[in-house]
Amino acid sequence: MVEDVVTYGEVRPIALDHPSAVAELVAKKLRFVGLMTLIYMVSYVGLTVLAGFARALLSAPAIGPVNLGFVLIGANYLIAWGLALIYVRVANRHFDPLADRILGRQAP
Repeated sequence: MVEDVVTYGEVRPIALDHPSAVAELVAKKLRFVGLMTLIYMVSYVGLTVLAGFARALLSAPAIGPVNLGFVLIGANYLIAWGLALIYVRVANRHFDPLADRILGRQAP
């Protein structure tokens, strides 16, 4: 199977010896990214629902003059950054070596 690969504005065809390996890579990435998206969406939508239906809870003081709502907003930012860092780590360790094998390159 021949596919086109775009590399820095250059399109070059590559021969894929193992299309099943490509399907495996895509399936692993979709499963992982889907789980991470679900985690973030639950926290984001959960905070939005709390803001709409539990204002008294979110206005409760948490740390000095800072209320629980601000703490949860900060936690959402930390969750987003944490998930991004986790993705980079998993991609470097698992997805990139598999992609290199598919393309016939040795992992550095």
